[in-house]
Amino acid sequence: MKKIILLTFISICFLQEECENGRYITENFNVDIQYEVQYGENINQSILGSEYYESLYMDIYTPENDTFNERPLIFFLFGGSFIGGSKSSPDIVALCTNYAKMGYVAVAIDYRLSQHLLLFNPNEESAYKAAMKAIHDLKAAIRYFKMNDELYDDYKIDIDRVYAGGYSAGAIAAINAAYLNEYDEIPVFLYDDYDDFGGLEGFSGNQGYDSSFHGIVNLSGAVGNRDWIVEDDIPIVSMHGDQDDVVPYDDDLVTLFGLNMLVDGSFIIHERMLELDNYTALHTYENQGHSPYNNMNFETEFSSSFLYELVCNSNFMLGDLNQDYIINISDVVLLINLILSNNYMESGDMNNDENVNVQDVIILVQSILNS
Repeated sequence: MKKIILLTFISICFLQEECENGRYITENFNVDIQYEVQYGENINQSILGSEYYESLYMDIYTPENDTFNERPLIFFLFGGSFIGGSKSSPDIVALCTNYAKMGYVAVAIDYRLSQHLLLFNPNEESAYKAAMKAIHDLKAAIRYFKMNDELYDDYKIDIDRVYAGGYSAGAIAAINAAYLNEYDEIPVFLYDDYDDFGGLEGFSGNQGYDSSFHGIVNLSGAVGNRDWIVEDDIPIVSMHGDQDDVVPYDDDLVTLFGLNMLVDGSFIIHERMLELDNYTALHTYENQGHSPYNNMNFETEFSSSFLYELVCNSNFMLGDLNQDYIINISDVVLLINLILSNNYMESGDMNNDENVNVQDVIILVQSILNS
């Protein structure tokens, strides 16, 4: 356990050094792009409803001549109402390019589209099935990198700093991949097909690896239900026009294709996160609609400033000694061993007296019990 504490302390020091000279917030690199990397496959339907296996591809943007071996990884998903679009969309290319210039490994994925579901049978069940396909494909792409990190380490990523986001339908997929994470949150009309489509994880590839991620970049997205967001949930930075008539800014209906489906938009997500004292930020484009974006430079600056606090660990959560964004018995064990080893970590100093001792353990245990 002492080794774990020492490694955690070394990790914090390394991150502080890594984030010097504007890395992750300033565009310092040229960019290499690896096109058409296959990350999985799964069954899809043609526009007429016939089934086929679709291979799933991604483009990987990396900072050129970068010497770091543990780089944050971010995914961006295109918009298009789950019936159109691609990883080559100009907004997605711009975001991936900008993030790679700052030192991230940035990934644009293609995900399965659902023309047959939404054009021929537009209802709430079809909308959720379309979103679940994109969610499953995103999770398969995340698992691909974690598999590669374990077996080959081709991309020099840090699996503890993985983020996902996108625009419109892509943002909806990323948001709900994060917050729709319990069986009892699944809408009841999906129960009959739950096992067939792969539950929360799906069958798009790279099974056996973790698909979790640690932050969301939301451009004009929404969550199915605000109550899916809980205390200490995944941080989110949102950008949204308050006159959006495609994906609502607040709690309203998605009317596209005649769905008339209630969702909670960026404003409601932000308010829910604040209510729970979770890490969140929102930029509102006043009197703007669904696509108020220009060249993605402002969006990159706003979102990367938010993520910087996560990537560089400068905004730690008190009591979260192992930095997994969850406070539980594991943190208590680490705190006890921290005290026994006569070491100090700011995240363990529960009463802010610049010492860690049994009083901090009592406060941490009480905090866990109260929550």
